[in-house]
Amino acid sequence: MTILNDILEQAGLKNHALVEVFPGTLSHKTVQKARLGLRPISKKAEQKITDALNAVLLPETPYRKSDIFPKNETES
Repeated sequence: MTILNDILEQAGLKNHALVEVFPGTLSHKTVQKARLGLRPISKKAEQKITDALNAVLLPETPYRKSDIFPKNETES
């Protein structure tokens, strides 16, 4: 799967946990697409997902977009 999926599974979170942080601007469908990694998502959506993940987990060292979506950072 993807890094995002691994992080969410380890934390025992579902897509809804991220959607709750940005209601109306982040959808379950977008989180699922990012989680599966089968289809590309926009850079804005990547940033929203990263911000939502940091808000939900409150990690000691916040995740960067490049930590969660590494291959997308190298593509232009």
